[in-house]
Amino acid sequence: MMWCDKCAGEGMLVTLTKKQKRARKWRRLELEQRHQGRGRGVCETGGGEDGNEANRKAFKVLSSAPILSPKNFRMCFHCDGTGLVLSPHGDLPTPMAYSSRVEIIGAGIGGAALALTLQQRGVSVALFEKDHRFTSRKHGYGLTMQKYSGGTALSHLGLVLEGVGSSSNISFSSNGDELGRYGHATLADFDESEGVGTTASDKGCNVHLPRQVLRQALLRRLAPGTTQWRQWLECTEGVRRTYLQYLSLESESSNSDFAPSVVSVWSRESCDLLVGADGIFSKVREILVGKEITDEYSLHYSGVLVVLGICHGFDHPLCHHKVLQVVDGESRLYVMPFSASPDGDGVLAPAVQKKEGTNTVDQNAAMMWQFSFPLDEASARDLTSSKFSGGILLNEVIKRCEGWPDPVHGLLVSTKTENVSGYPVFDRNCVRPADCRDLREKSTRRVVLIGDAAHPMSPFKGQGANQALLDAVQLARALVRTSAYSPHEIERLHGCVSHFSYNDEVELALRHFEGAMYSRSNEKVRRSRDAAAYLHSPAALAEGNRVRAHVAAAAAEAEAADDIVR
Repeated sequence: MMWCDKCAGEGMLVTLTKKQKRARKWRRLELEQRHQGRGRGVCETGGGEDGNEANRKAFKVLSSAPILSPKNFRMCFHCDGTGLVLSPHGDLPTPMAYSSRVEIIGAGIGGAALALTLQQRGVSVALFEKDHRFTSRKHGYGLTMQKYSGGTALSHLGLVLEGVGSSSNISFSSNGDELGRYGHATLADFDESEGVGTTASDKGCNVHLPRQVLRQALLRRLAPGTTQWRQWLECTEGVRRTYLQYLSLESESSNSDFAPSVVSVWSRESCDLLVGADGIFSKVREILVGKEITDEYSLHYSGVLVVLGICHGFDHPLCHHKVLQVVDGESRLYVMPFSASPDGDGVLAPAVQKKEGTNTVDQNAAMMWQFSFPLDEASARDLTSSKFSGGILLNEVIKRCEGWPDPVHGLLVSTKTENVSGYPVFDRNCVRPADCRDLREKSTRRVVLIGDAAHPMSPFKGQGANQALLDAVQLARALVRTSAYSPHEIERLHGCVSHFSYNDEVELALRHFEGAMYSRSNEKVRRSRDAAAYLHSPAALAEGNRVRAHVAAAAAEAEAADDIVR
């Protein structure tokens, strides 16, 4: 896949006003003169007062051209709105010789997606990952690709992945009373076959698939040699914000002493842009804002421990393309499809026979469950730090779910301890773009964060991976609107000439991206944090046929309003 030359990879076209057309004309003249080395400004009028006045007018027109409102946009039918078209041989385009290099720290979903979407636009990319290899990381748990966020982003990456669709979401109390349901299956004309073999880029419904399946699909589409394993970021004390070092592990032995070797030193000369996609404990974020970060942006513990498990599906009505939730006013169990294959895409051993006391069968899709309950931070860290934590956590979950309705007990007892893990839930406030820019010194102005490095959130809204994918697509599009990353032969029709001026246009592109990312993700962080509180409170037991977190939030707010009245 490669970017569409009709819309310059934007997926949409606009009709320009006369003022915007003049601005685009002056910009084209300036770019031509810059690339020819003339360096005389936007007008070749010669010297003198008249020439200077013409230059000033040209710059005024360019800088004052208004940003287009959404009503000016129309979808590009050449690429069906994705910004991508098939390349002649199905290969990625050759990197542009004059394109500045982008280096990405972290080969998770956000980092891999950004690398792919940049390469599809002819940008030179290097991707650094501290893992020794792809299989070093645990197989990962399930993701829900939301139809209006992650699903759309995947289509703009040219990815079509098979996942499992869910037709309804049903909530119960711990004593078996139904609290509410919503989804396609609640409609009168629902087709029972819906949800089978759904693709993750379909916009019709949410789709569930394993995290590592998505990550592998992204990494496999990158150009050979893009991903550099066993390399991570370090910051030498005393020179923070001055330069960054990528360090390589020389020995895999856990008990050997070794001196990491410096692979490369980052500077404005070695690459034009550094992207931090290295997760909630991001080293790049630390470099941008320092270790002694203000309380407003520090790590925030949600007060909840999450336990995750993967098991074989059951021949039970609630295990067929459905999401199941059980709450008791304190703890919460969330069950969803994991993958369409019985072995969970290689995660589970084949279930060759039924287990005594359960209905485990081989032909059903694999399931994933998430159990969460309030716990203080010290105890949560203690419980998850042991190498035997899988068994300890599973026993704790089984004990807390005693007497809960079917199929809860069967799912839990059929889960093997090696497929169980847990972690305390942390998040951070999103750094406001203005604050982030104020904190940066000149040497780090071309450093930017995406995904969990920028806006880590609790898992209770299922938005983390979806927002990371959107970050990747939107950052790539912002960058290729600048002359540093845009092909010179492409005449941009999307009307973004007014977004970025000549001097430091990459920094302006980053500012524009960070503003859009903050507007989009800040609310997701807040609502995910609220959901962590509401779903583990008596408000979660309220009845309602909509998203359980929304029902719980409404119940909690109504109770608070009643308290004020009283």
